[in-house]
Amino acid sequence: MRSEAAEAAGVDGGTDGGRWDDGREPGRGRGGARVDRVNLALWLLGVLAAAASLWVLQAAASILIPLVSAFFVAIAVAPVGRWVRGRVPRRLSWLGLTASMLLILVILAAFFGSMALVAQRVAEDFPQYAEALGKLWAKANHWIQGAKADLTAAQGGQGAGPGAGQGAGQGGAVPVDPITGFAKTALSSAGQTVSTLVLTVFLSLLMQLEAPVWREKIVMTLGRERCRMAVEAVTAIAQQFRRYLVVSSVLGLITGALYIGWLSLFGVDLVLLWGFLAFLLNYVPVVGSVVAGALPVLLVVATQDAGTAMAVAAGLLVIEQVMGNFVAPHMQGKQLAISPLVVMIALLLWSWLWGAAGALLAAPMAVLIAITLNHADALRPFAIFMSDKSDRERFDAHTHPE
Repeated sequence: MRSEAAEAAGVDGGTDGGRWDDGREPGRGRGGARVDRVNLALWLLGVLAAAASLWVLQAAASILIPLVSAFFVAIAVAPVGRWVRGRVPRRLSWLGLTASMLLILVILAAFFGSMALVAQRVAEDFPQYAEALGKLWAKANHWIQGAKADLTAAQGGQGAGPGAGQGAGQGGAVPVDPITGFAKTALSSAGQTVSTLVLTVFLSLLMQLEAPVWREKIVMTLGRERCRMAVEAVTAIAQQFRRYLVVSSVLGLITGALYIGWLSLFGVDLVLLWGFLAFLLNYVPVVGSVVAGALPVLLVVATQDAGTAMAVAAGLLVIEQVMGNFVAPHMQGKQLAISPLVVMIALLLWSWLWGAAGALLAAPMAVLIAITLNHADALRPFAIFMSDKSDRERFDAHTHPE
């Protein structure tokens, strides 16, 4: 009996070294399984929370876009207000806020004024290209209608008979409808853009006006140490956002110069205008590059041969691909301490969530998220993962407020 008990004790956790290890192994396995289940549950909760967050971001886009835009605008012009307040008497401190708002209005006026000058120049020169563009539109419309008829016939012949063709051509409704629809869409988009800009300006005004009050609220609720950390994080985000604006301006100048050089090789009219337009639209990712490249190609199609138009389009496509997918992410990543791959992923993600506004805010949002994560101990590894640095010290050194 004692031998059997000893053998049982040896197998289940006796004093023998080898048997002790064998006996402990099942215990460690059970404990490891419990830990694995906990980790798996935490990861699943994290995935669900991320999916819910993406849904909320997309559903609340009409509220969040002007709010986030106002935050970035406010922190971008804040140094101007501080500079003015530091040089005027205390009773005139309101001049700092006034200077900040004037700067915002001047930038908006310069951008839209430049776009208006471009549109005016195009309108002035449009009559001499109107006939060629009209013929081009007629050919394109004829090809579209033929393709639609072939597609309808392939699907079973419904609507492909003579009656359908006559109905489509009655009164010339087909050529007019696409233009009318495009005009309505453009006007609706312009109205939404203007309303968003107005709301953004007023929100940025309120943010700057109430910034001192909010700082006192943070001190009262979270303490001075956490308030200092929050101010430090916002200052770092503002510093990186201003770097982003500088990099975008440099990239716009390079893109405009490349446009002018390439279009000049083919004798395209209005090359300086197209280069200036490429510079302005560089601040509007994706959509801006499409518009900046499509307009000169359309002019070449209308005024020159198809081979030249294809060569011009190929060159502009190469410029946009190289600048947009290689140079821009690389320069922005180096200046913002964010991985170029993360910048590209952020561009895709925020474009999907918020459209053109999301593409414009993609890089600043990546910086905001990375710096915010870096100030939370539990989430700091994710911040290092998003950065182009290999450790926290280098990331802190690059993003530390100057």
